[in-house]
Amino acid sequence: MKSVVLSAMKTLKNPNASQLIFKEKQRGSSMASSIEHDLVSAVEHEISCPICYEDFEEPKCLPNCAHNVCLQCLQGMKKKEKNVLECPVCRVESVIPKGGVAAFPKNHLLVRLIEQSPGRKEKHYLREALKSCEEELQGAKDALKEMEKRYFNSKTKCDEMKQRVQSLVEGVVKTARKQEQKMLDEIKATCDRNEVTYETLQSRTVKLCENASDRINSAQVTIQHGGWEMVRVINTLNNLSKSLNISTLEANGKFTQPLELSLTNTDLAEEFIFGEFSLGKLNIKTDQETPIAFTAPSWEAFEPKPVETSKAKDYSRCGSLIQRIGSTSHFDAFSVAASRDCGDIVVLDEQAHVVHIFTEAGKKLNKFHIMDGDLWDIVVSNGDEIVVLNRDKNRLLHYDMKGNFQKKIVSASKENVKFTSCTVDFHGRFIITSYPNYDDETEDDALPCVLVYRPSGKLTMSFGEEHLGCPEKAVFLNRRFYVIDSGRCGGRVIVFDKTGSFMNMFEDKQLRSPSAIAADHSSGILAVTDTDTLTVHLYNQAGQRLHCFETENKPADIAFTKNFKSLLVCFEVDDGNGYVEMLTYR
Repeated sequence: MKSVVLSAMKTLKNPNASQLIFKEKQRGSSMASSIEHDLVSAVEHEISCPICYEDFEEPKCLPNCAHNVCLQCLQGMKKKEKNVLECPVCRVESVIPKGGVAAFPKNHLLVRLIEQSPGRKEKHYLREALKSCEEELQGAKDALKEMEKRYFNSKTKCDEMKQRVQSLVEGVVKTARKQEQKMLDEIKATCDRNEVTYETLQSRTVKLCENASDRINSAQVTIQHGGWEMVRVINTLNNLSKSLNISTLEANGKFTQPLELSLTNTDLAEEFIFGEFSLGKLNIKTDQETPIAFTAPSWEAFEPKPVETSKAKDYSRCGSLIQRIGSTSHFDAFSVAASRDCGDIVVLDEQAHVVHIFTEAGKKLNKFHIMDGDLWDIVVSNGDEIVVLNRDKNRLLHYDMKGNFQKKIVSASKENVKFTSCTVDFHGRFIITSYPNYDDETEDDALPCVLVYRPSGKLTMSFGEEHLGCPEKAVFLNRRFYVIDSGRCGGRVIVFDKTGSFMNMFEDKQLRSPSAIAADHSSGILAVTDTDTLTVHLYNQAGQRLHCFETENKPADIAFTKNFKSLLVCFEVDDGNGYVEMLTYR
């Protein structure tokens, strides 16, 4: 103690005592900081598991060596066939108690030390922030990668669409130029023939007139002087008169009528030029912002409105044959439908229980068999599933376009219902009719009605029992149901509103036994077949008949091709060899 005081007194007597004191304090502070750092390092070493090197969550003390290991690592070290555990630090074995490694004593001193260790909470939050940032970084990288993939996919589609449009335009121009050259060549050939005729006749007649003038002058001299040549001159003049008469008749007969040149069948070209028709409709869907709140719209909100045009459509050429579907295949067509998306055509042969699939161009793609059932109709859903109606058990059988079975809907929740026909509206709902098959005595009590099912198979409404006698088929168009009925009152179309309430009906004396109906959602036209009069009728929604054409055989079913470009009519033949034809529409 005395040496310390003497040292302090010497320091105070030193003129640089203040600097010395500062250095002593700085040295002491550095030593304290070093000691604190060593202490923190030692504590961090003691509170870390020797296996995972993470701070202990639940430190367990091994009884034979007093080393600590976290519970999770101990559970990973335990082997099923052994009841002892080797310490990872000193290799001393400890017997595992009956309660397992969780029964090893918990080191509460370490727990308190961990809780009081400096920066523990900060480390925890730092790890969480680091983990969150790493996840967000990975998410951003993945999103960037997916966005890049989608972008190049869309770019590829744009390039393909450009090539398709250019190819389409080049095809149209090439075809138009070819037809232009053909017509110009025909006009030129006509003009050339007329020119040759004119020049030949004109040259011959001019020479004849010049010769006749010379002969007339010679004859006048002969008359004045006389002579033995008078007889020869008379014969020459007579021959010239005959030739001049013939030339006069030919000249008077040529080009007396104006040349008739006209262009016919130019309606489509003129409509194309003036904008009534186009090369096609380009549908582009872009990214939309996700709304904060969404209220499901009603079914009507999705119903496409018919296109209104100031110029009336011409249906007078409707019904001309384009092609026979499956002309090289042998099957008995019973019902027909087409996909609104890909355009593929499906045909049901109910006798053979086979579904045939064709492209829109009529090329055979596939066929598949259905084991059993009383098959009555076929449609293509909005999801491009082939749906076959089985009347026997009131089922809708779903298949993909390759013929693989997907599911079946069995949901005839009303009594005395017999599924008869089916259509699909733009909402994907199935519009099903029910009526008794009078050839089957067991079905006399079947209920005539219309049933509407959601795509999931849930029945949403049933209506028409009081107004329908024999509903053959129904469609939904512009918020109304149109049902063809061939009951005791003859053929008619009965109209119901979107809730199934009766509105009105329109009857046509020429419509006697309607068998099928299809709706053109682009123009609001209804196509109806009649098996009694062998006709196909086109009506507007007010019931006005726009056109009617006759068919060779019974038109049993009807549908529209993709984009309502053509009609598909399924014909019933007495010998059982039904077939499908694609006909012009408008």
